[in-house]
Amino acid sequence: MFDNGRQERGEVVYVYPVGGLMKLQNGTGVPWLAAKENCSAVEKRKPAVIKRANGEPFRIPPGTIPYENVRPFDLRVGDFAFLQGRLLPIRDMRGGFGGARTLIFENGRARAAEDAEKVYRHL
Repeated sequence: MFDNGRQERGEVVYVYPVGGLMKLQNGTGVPWLAAKENCSAVEKRKPAVIKRANGEPFRIPPGTIPYENVRPFDLRVGDFAFLQGRLLPIRDMRGGFGGARTLIFENGRARAAEDAEKVYRHL
């Protein structure tokens, strides 16, 4: 990522789920906080292979970063969420505020989102 406010390039270390902040770190290991709207992607990230708990790999969608503990009412259309062990984009959602939401994926597949979960989101 390139922080336009600081005029420095850094690697994303952590994305805060609220407030639009990211923790970046430069090549010498110096961390700083940066606002997402002041940053731009330097290069497209190649899909990374991650090991699941059962040992099977899955691919992180290119151009996305992980967000931990996203509550059901903070999910967005376009986020990548897990469905049957695969990361798929959320195409639509149903449900009210404060309760569970139904996430609708491609081909009409759906599942409930009741608790905080990890999603991958485009910058």
